[in-house]
Order: sequence, then C-alpha cells, then structure tokens
Amino acid sequence: MFDRLFKRTKKPAPPQDDWEAKLVWLPVGHPENPFREEVLDCRAVALSFYSTTSDKSVAESFGRLRVSDGQESRGRLPEQAIETDCELRFPYDGNRNDGPISVAREMEDKWDFYAYDSRLYVRRSWTGQLTHVAELEYSPNAVVVRHIHCEPNTVFGDRHFAVAQLHFLITTHMGRTLIPFPIPPDSPRTPAKSIALMGFATYGRRSQFASYVRQTPNPA
Repeated sequence: MFDRLFKRTKKPAPPQDDWEAKLVWLPVGHPENPFREEVLDCRAVALSFYSTTSDKSVAESFGRLRVSDGQESRGRLPEQAIETDCELRFPYDGNRNDGPISVAREMEDKWDFYAYDSRLYVRRSWTGQLTHVAELEYSPNAVVVRHIHCEPNTVFGDRHFAVAQLHFLITTHMGRTLIPFPIPPDSPRTPAKSIALMGFATYGRRSQFASYVRQTPNPA
C-alpha cells in the first residue's frame, strides 16, 4: 500500500545503490548510530522520498488547513479516545501563548500542533484528524504532560505506545531533536522496508531512525 503513496525525488538509483539495501540495523556504538539502542536506519526513505496523493480532496484539505489556527479542535477530544496517565517533561522558557505551536509547511510534514487552555492538540496535517490531546501543567522551567487522550487506531489501541508516540512527536516537532520513532507493537523485525515506509507515511522527514525501545516511562 505505502509504495503507491510515495515517489522518489530523483531517478531510481542503480541496483548496487538500491535504497532498500541501505535500510540496515545499526548496533549501539556504530559510528552512524548516535543513540543508546539498536536502531533501524531509515534515512534512505525519510530523506529522499516525497509524499503525493491522487486524491484532490486530500490535497485541498492540506492547503486549507495551512491557514487554520486550530480553534476548531479547542475543547474537543479524539473520537472514541483512549486515555492514559503519564509523566512527560519538556523544557519550558516561560513564554506561554495559545494558538499554533508547530504546523506543517509541506506535505512531508505530517502533523500540526496547537495549544489552548492548558491542552496540546495534535492533528494530522493532511486531513485535520484530531489524534492526541495532552493535558499540560506548567512550571517556571518545564511543561509536563500527565494525561493524554488518543485516537485508538493511531496508537494501535496500546496505551504504552501512545505515550511513546506523543513523546516522539513533541520531541521531534516542537523540540526539534531527532530521536528514533517507536515501532508499533507486534511489528516484525523484517522486512525493514515495511518499517521504513510506515515511518515515512506517519512521520515524514523525521522518520530517519526506528527503534523497538520506547524512550519514555511506562504510563501509570
């Protein structure tokens, strides 16, 4: 399915430089692995593929949502939301402004973020689907997420994965720090192609590395 949604930005490489061959697992300590766990190197997809759609309504939706301030999500929760407690802490400089926090600029950016009334609203940039609502607590130097509401299909109905995914989204999009994206529960280790394409479909350019290790505390 994913193969039909993405195209290369340049002509296909020759067989000896096949992008699939570059999707390799990097052990801890490998010079190309900056993390403390084994990761799948997905850069051959994340940095060279681009997103496209043949559905005109989706393209129009993406363009229309670029001027949204997110007010239409204010006070709402994802459909049939599952909930879980957690404790995710992020640096905070004391400047608190409601409205758009981080929004997509191109179709390879898959998520939009808005803050209103001590809640963070996370939506898919192509469709505007509300997928996560995080309850926020502010202190002088940190913002803490203690409770989240998630669209169940987005997080595979798994509360632990929901926390890991939100941690990844906030860290990479709002914190602008590269970390591995969490591989969904029960996903097989092979083929690597499926993991990389799934990551790009979900996270775009930020899906450069993938890991089975979830870099967050388990939810309560």
